[in-house]
Amino acid sequence: MIKKPDMYVVGSSQKGLSLKYWEAWVDALNNDERGEKPDMSIVTAWTTESWFRRCVDILSSTIAGIPWEITRGDTVLLKSNEEAPSDWEWFDVEDYLYRSAASLATTGASYFQKEGMLNDDMEFRTLSNITGLKYYKPTTISPVYERGDYGPDDYGNFRYFKRIVDSREFYISRRAVLHTFQPDPFTEQGPGSSDGMAAREQAQILYDLSGFTSDQLRSGLPKKTVFVADKDARQPSEDQLKKWQRWIQRYLLGAKGTPPEVMQGLDTKEIGSDLSSLHSSEITKDAREAVSSAFGIPHSLIMSNAANFATAQADQLNFYITKALPQARVITNALNRQLLAPLGFRFTMKPERLEVFQSYELEKGQTLVALTGGKPVLTQDEARERVEEDPLGYDSLDPLRITDVKNWRKAIKNRGRDYDFSPDALNESEASVIRERLSCGKSLDEAFAPPFVGF
Repeated sequence: MIKKPDMYVVGSSQKGLSLKYWEAWVDALNNDERGEKPDMSIVTAWTTESWFRRCVDILSSTIAGIPWEITRGDTVLLKSNEEAPSDWEWFDVEDYLYRSAASLATTGASYFQKEGMLNDDMEFRTLSNITGLKYYKPTTISPVYERGDYGPDDYGNFRYFKRIVDSREFYISRRAVLHTFQPDPFTEQGPGSSDGMAAREQAQILYDLSGFTSDQLRSGLPKKTVFVADKDARQPSEDQLKKWQRWIQRYLLGAKGTPPEVMQGLDTKEIGSDLSSLHSSEITKDAREAVSSAFGIPHSLIMSNAANFATAQADQLNFYITKALPQARVITNALNRQLLAPLGFRFTMKPERLEVFQSYELEKGQTLVALTGGKPVLTQDEARERVEEDPLGYDSLDPLRITDVKNWRKAIKNRGRDYDFSPDALNESEASVIRERLSCGKSLDEAFAPPFVGF
């Protein structure tokens, strides 16, 4: 009898495996030494699983594409899509926003080293002291919670970050790193749980399905087959055993010109599932929807399969309101608090400049007009102000309409604001706006607000 029968399995890069060498089974089945399949890491999910990466990229690109401006008091110093002046060249805003959003989405934290002339409090005294922000890979840096020279303060708040590079440890003051943490109700301080962590299990399913399909195709679509020696079979010679091994490998690899071989005493058993039974579109669809839901992205935005334009626009607006903008505020709040606000600056997102929000405001305006019986609710210049366009002013009015405005204001001063003035050149919409303002008790300047001021 065969005391140590050999068994051969198909379905991985190794086609013939002996029970005598269990380590080979660990590699072939992609298991760890405890017999468990290792979980996919966040880095692996980002680098190898396309749907996971696409979701992270959509969220990060959306946040990086929101219009913004940097102000000091009421003065706007820099806007998106404008060339940065020399004192702001160090700040690549879109790169900062994208990396911050992607890092938060995958690991729950983002880190940038402040570069330049820092004072003893690890802050910049002036804008000219800043030379840049150096991005740190979030898997190389973490807060220090252990007691010691770099441990937390008396209240348990961490004071330092530990960064590991090439097996070397570096300790960096908390105030020297511009850091953003994902809010988490179960984390008091430090990185919170990320969307990527919540999506990782479903991303693992997509990754495993893709890997299974790839392995099957590359090996010629064989079914997983075990060759088992009969308990009563005679012990084959060493040469015969090696001959069988070579034949099984060639046959199952689909090598051409492999003649049939009679292997007396060996039986075959199919195990597991084949490609057709495992590669289910329903499994893939459910896993993809679960991953996109974890990132807060409507499925239609990734697949572009919305039923109609209105549905797609509603999904996009919902994505901005419920996910992209709240996440952007987390990033910009940290930026202002830790870097810009102490210098007197403020970074503000301006989503109202986006076409999707302008369309939304237009729809609201049309609804209000319908509710007011067709009467306007804004003047032309008020509407232009909403979309941050310069007012038309009186250059857009003909002399007769300008005369109407002058005469109306003069009549109010002489006869009171209740005087029923009938304009000759102003259209009824413009006149209705002015009458409404007057009836609400607004001052003349407010009643004749742009473009009806200056007389």
